[in-house]
Amino acid sequence: MSQNKHAIKNGEIIEEANAVVNVTLPPVQSNFSVYEALRVLKRHVVHLDDHTKRLEKSALSIHLPLPKVDWMSEINKLIEKDNIEDASIRILVVGTETPTWFITWTKLLTYPDSYYKEGVDVITYEGERLLPQSKTGNLLINYLSREEAKRNNAFEALLIDRNGQILEGSRSNFYLIMGDTIKTAPDEKVLDGITRISVLRAGRELGYKIDFTSPFPREIWASDAVFISSTSMGAMPIRSVDGKECPFDSEKVAAICSLVRKWELE
Repeated sequence: MSQNKHAIKNGEIIEEANAVVNVTLPPVQSNFSVYEALRVLKRHVVHLDDHTKRLEKSALSIHLPLPKVDWMSEINKLIEKDNIEDASIRILVVGTETPTWFITWTKLLTYPDSYYKEGVDVITYEGERLLPQSKTGNLLINYLSREEAKRNNAFEALLIDRNGQILEGSRSNFYLIMGDTIKTAPDEKVLDGITRISVLRAGRELGYKIDFTSPFPREIWASDAVFISSTSMGAMPIRSVDGKECPFDSEKVAAICSLVRKWELE
């Protein structure tokens, strides 16, 4: 790995410290941007086509003129420059008059095995994301809910909408297993996560039916298990909500997670 980390700005390899934008520009001040976060495993970019399609969809939803970029080629340039094996990659497009785009990387985000065997603690938080199907730079509700989770020594916060139903996590999708059914919020109310697509595919292959109905918190305690998913997490079981232990079955969640991780290497 190179001694100094690099980034790509508008197709040019630069020192990571120079991956900056002009904070006086109104689009920057308004955080008019879209982004994607993806994984590189053994120099293989995971689900790149799905990520770039969602990037295009997000940009279209806010009328951000997405530049034409060969993302695979650009990411591979950075992989070669810094000799990257495994990493978390972030694509960011900031909608100035001529959009500025960046590719940056960090050490691959992973979690302890205990999170998957013993589950994690979460809280509930009242709030809804603006334009939930788009991955934009408007992340204030995500940040506030995640900070509240930290203050409560919890791993994640589940967002509760105006109807009192669970939508998603601050950085994850949410699911409830009840018998032969996986229940999760409808696509139009949440970010259609790349890993969420794999989770639902895995659920179907394992014989579950999918119920696209946002669950109420009270349903958690009538379920068999609840879990969250994201690019970095895969599928991760929840052991408590708002300090109250909930039904827990790590094996059911592990079966889903195993398929999700398997498909990342295809």
